[in-house]
Amino acid sequence: MIKPNSKWRFYSKQSFFAVLYGVLSAMGVNLFLSNAHSYSVGFIGIAQLLNAILHPLGIPLSIGEWLLILNVPLFIFAWRVFGMRYIIFSLFALLANVIFLRVIPSATLVTDPLTNTIVGNALIGAGVGLCFNQGFTTGGADILTTFFQSRYHWKVGFINNVINGLILLGAAIYFGPGRIIYSLIGMIVVSWLMDYLFVMQKETSVLILTKHRQEVQRVLKHYVHGATLLHGTGVYTEQETDVILIVVQRGELPALKQLIRSVDTGSWIITQPANVEMGNYHVTNSFKD
Repeated sequence: MIKPNSKWRFYSKQSFFAVLYGVLSAMGVNLFLSNAHSYSVGFIGIAQLLNAILHPLGIPLSIGEWLLILNVPLFIFAWRVFGMRYIIFSLFALLANVIFLRVIPSATLVTDPLTNTIVGNALIGAGVGLCFNQGFTTGGADILTTFFQSRYHWKVGFINNVINGLILLGAAIYFGPGRIIYSLIGMIVVSWLMDYLFVMQKETSVLILTKHRQEVQRVLKHYVHGATLLHGTGVYTEQETDVILIVVQRGELPALKQLIRSVDTGSWIITQPANVEMGNYHVTNSFKD
């Protein structure tokens, strides 16, 4: 069991970073990207693109409203598949983003489109990376990534490239190829910052200490990576404790943590860098039955 004070600190910390992401993302869009007519990555970029295309056609939905519309079906899906604990802080981050997109006014701080593109996407990338470091995602493409990665072993980069490619294609079709240059630069900035704040592709050894082995085994049974179960005994309490060892990529940790917490909020999760020298870790396997 998590002590009440520890639980309160945990929730407060997660909530703070969810709100911080909302502020940074809204600032990036309203104060910078909108001035450069540049599109960000993921569902924020899709929401920007839909707003730019459909607003002149008489559909005056804001970027925040499009973001909400796009994410609602995904959050319902994630709730049904992964459970409420998986989405709670991601949902908070989304709502904070939508609120601050409305609260923070659009303004022109700088006129240079390249500066607007770099600063705007840097703010968004920093917000996403900080959330990932706290063990939760920001919704949207991250939900799709988690599902397709765990279900079909699709690579994170492939899914993100498909989504970002569709954004660039839409911008090129409706606004001409010249518009996509700044968007492409912005996407690179976001990816670099996320990698800098949260090294996505580094292999990480994860130790899960749990007293609810069967529940944790159940959710890990169909996970994309295999796991090893060890049995231990607490030195102080002399109670039996199960230890599960699993090696994942750093970028998979938020989804894995949420998966474990969905069935055991009292588990200990310990991580450390790892180098896989042998084995079939890098082999792509289908979803395990």
